[in-house]
Amino acid sequence: MDAFISKVTSRGQITIPQSLREKEDISEDDYVVMRKVGKYIVLGKVEARLDDITHTFEEEANLKKITKESLLSELETVRKRK
Repeated sequence: MDAFISKVTSRGQITIPQSLREKEDISEDDYVVMRKVGKYIVLGKVEARLDDITHTFEEEANLKKITKESLLSELETVRKRK
């Protein structure tokens, strides 16, 4: 497994090394996702665009008859439980 080191800037930014960007086909305007796994942060390319993901959620919500109002109401209920 390859390892790469990047320095975090004062604004919290990191640079993904060019060789890794090329290997993983990450280019300008692509999105990446970061997950905490144990004591590590795992970075990966988001394969779908945000618009595509949003459209999928909208379709699923429509199939399940979930409205924006019902979702906000449920979120408020959950918040009050805390």
